[in-house]
Amino acid sequence: MSALSLRRAGAVGAGLVVATALGAAPAAADYGGGSEDGGASAYVDFVYSNPGSSGTSMTSSDANWSPPTCWYEPAYNPKEFEEYLREHNYGGGSAGTELYEQYYNETDGKYHQGDEGAWWKLTVDLDKEDLSCAREMDAYEFIGPDFPPPPGVEILDPELLAMLAYERIKLPAPPVDLKPGADRQIVNLETLATFGQDLEPAWVTASVDYVGVQLAATTVATPSRLTLSADSSQADPAECSYDLVASGGGYTVDTEDAGCNVTYRKSSGEGTHDLQASLTWEVAWNPSADPGGTPTTPLPDGQSTGDIPVTVKEIQTVVR
Repeated sequence: MSALSLRRAGAVGAGLVVATALGAAPAAADYGGGSEDGGASAYVDFVYSNPGSSGTSMTSSDANWSPPTCWYEPAYNPKEFEEYLREHNYGGGSAGTELYEQYYNETDGKYHQGDEGAWWKLTVDLDKEDLSCAREMDAYEFIGPDFPPPPGVEILDPELLAMLAYERIKLPAPPVDLKPGADRQIVNLETLATFGQDLEPAWVTASVDYVGVQLAATTVATPSRLTLSADSSQADPAECSYDLVASGGGYTVDTEDAGCNVTYRKSSGEGTHDLQASLTWEVAWNPSADPGGTPTTPLPDGQSTGDIPVTVKEIQTVVR
């Protein structure tokens, strides 16, 4: 296929892409990603376990892992695609005219009408640093049972939906309560930790039901381990980890009888020491809209962290 790609349109260099420049509907989401919503999908619906949560987006424990930057997702049936191109055939060498001529010539003006399948649109996550994939890919591909996607390209499927859902999971800060309290820690006394509330799994379902394509995936993050970390110049031991315990439908922790508890060896004086609480979440997904479905393939662990300022005092004793 003679590609009228983003490279030919010169759109990537301008921070835009072909369909956005043409005003395609829905224009605001065609190719550009939003940093809070993650990714750039125009037609995928998301359902959250904690809508309106004030938590922070889950970070991956694998710094090298991320969803793809470029992929195709279903956008038009053949008749809609023809109408879309005709509406944006402005003439005069415009990008819309080039697109119209490209696909008119390549399909002999039929746009695959009568074939089973749909026209899939290139989607680009503009939050990513390397957008080189977009420069080599056509804006649209017809994909169906007899028309497989180009080799080596990503298309929207349950696994990709699971990755997009992963990006949207928001996690609470670790709900750690300290004993003694954070404002009255004592030198050489173990810092014990419990949860002020039981933690529940967090999940996001991503689904698409558009132009005959129906797909879904649910990604579930389950809290599994708490790690408390202090500055090694202030505490010994300075770091301890604890497996969480299932409690009803959630998870909790109590470190009173643990073999390791952070113990401060120096006073914080007039200030505070920082104690970092980090939660590890095991992540897996299933190819359905059911959060209780049997997980199929694990994804990298997720993490959420919170800093706890602690006041550490010395107890003065008098020996006679």
